[in-house]
Amino acid sequence: MTRRRVLLQTRIARHIAFAVVVSLVLSALVLVVFRHHGMRRNMERSARTYASLISEPLTYLVGFLGSSGKGLLDQQVAQLRELNDDVERLEIVDVRGNVVLRAEGDSVVLFGDGIEPPMVTDRELLRAISSLEATAGQVTEADGSDAYRVVAPVVKQWGEHVYSLVGTFTYANVDRQLRSSLWLSALILAVGLGLTRWVSVTLAGSITRDVNVLRAGVMRIQEGRLEERVSIDSRDEIEELADAFNLMADELVATIRQLRAANRELETLDQTKADLVANVSHELKTPLTALRGYLELMAEGGLGAISEESIRAVMVCRKNVERLSLRVEELVQLSRLDRFTTLDSAREEIELRSILEGIIDTFRPRIEGGGIHFVLQVQPGLQILEANPEQIERVFLNLLDNAVKFTPKGGTVLVFVEACDHEQRHGVLVRIQDSGVGIPATELNRIFDRFYQVDPSSRRRFGGMGLGLSLVRSIVEAHQGAVWAESEEGTGSTFFVWLPFVDFGRDKARQDEPSGRLEEADGDFTAVREA
Repeated sequence: MTRRRVLLQTRIARHIAFAVVVSLVLSALVLVVFRHHGMRRNMERSARTYASLISEPLTYLVGFLGSSGKGLLDQQVAQLRELNDDVERLEIVDVRGNVVLRAEGDSVVLFGDGIEPPMVTDRELLRAISSLEATAGQVTEADGSDAYRVVAPVVKQWGEHVYSLVGTFTYANVDRQLRSSLWLSALILAVGLGLTRWVSVTLAGSITRDVNVLRAGVMRIQEGRLEERVSIDSRDEIEELADAFNLMADELVATIRQLRAANRELETLDQTKADLVANVSHELKTPLTALRGYLELMAEGGLGAISEESIRAVMVCRKNVERLSLRVEELVQLSRLDRFTTLDSAREEIELRSILEGIIDTFRPRIEGGGIHFVLQVQPGLQILEANPEQIERVFLNLLDNAVKFTPKGGTVLVFVEACDHEQRHGVLVRIQDSGVGIPATELNRIFDRFYQVDPSSRRRFGGMGLGLSLVRSIVEAHQGAVWAESEEGTGSTFFVWLPFVDFGRDKARQDEPSGRLEEADGDFTAVREA
């Protein structure tokens, strides 16, 4: 799943908008909370002042007018209530807890003279009434709403505590003002969001304008237009970044020029090395061939009879000449390693079966002498490959040489050839399996490295510099193929070589679809050619 690309300008605008919105919301919440808290404190302070001011005049009116002046008392109480919009209920209570007067809404009730006064049952309220000190605090009404209650004692001139004013005040006005504040804050926030969007987009555009210029320059460099440079006059870090980019581009151009010059020198050195190795190997092969011929002739008595001691000396010399010849051949292989990075132009149609059978013929004495059981199985109807025959022959010559070399007497070497797809490409797979000593799992990823040998003692036993498998990999990869190995110590190793079919032969491969059955030639070596 591909991730949806988000422009830098959009990301910056989003970040700015988010920061501003969060700030606005937090500011609005803090403002509303503090405003609500302050409004409640003002209301409570006003309630306490109001209660203390009207407590004595109201009790005086009750005592002076009594029930006979009920109409005038109602008028006076109404005027007192108008002084504070938060008054929900006013009560005059005597020290025993009897309610003398209750003013609530438009109703004013004066108890006594036939009207049984209700009793206060709230213990906290009774304690406040019996106290000579004014008390106030938040209470919960019967309907569950919050209210503020003030108890103000009324003391006669001679110090007698006769009544207390109990005033209950509502927070309704405060809550209405709070709702108004919330609506106002929401309106301000909406306007702020609009301004925030405009400011964030404008600011993000100004920031990313220079970034887009720098990005365009990078893309031009990526396209190979190394002469391109960017010009930014922002007098900030972006301009410094542009200058650093231009400096990097200059250094890149200089580095590329140096690399090209160094590459030309390396190509010259490689060619010189290849020519030197070719000349040296040629100059060495000729005298070594002559030496080996004369030594063989001397050992066979062709130059006259020699003593047994001389024969032993001749055999030692012959062995060293063969070893020296092997070193010369390895030098030639070493020079070829670097040449096989790309496929040579000398390509032609080849048949793997014929190449493998020819290589096996060369190993006939070693196979028969070692009592090795050899099996070649080739899938019928295989497509003919297009490759460099000498190079492909070198690949399987090295692999089969290793298989025969490291297979003990009486062991088995199996060669399977079949069509196989690899990485969604059609090709042929050659599998060479031996019953030798095997390769440790920790060494499998290194066996194709140049000069690497699993067991250094094998150089003394079999000769070689550890170049064979490295050469195999170079040739196979030059043919766009793949080579790998699997092994188990004490059981043997299996080498896999996969080579692709060329494009022109794919239709033929589909037409000549193999049957899927491997044609087998096993038993002894002589039966291989009959497969």
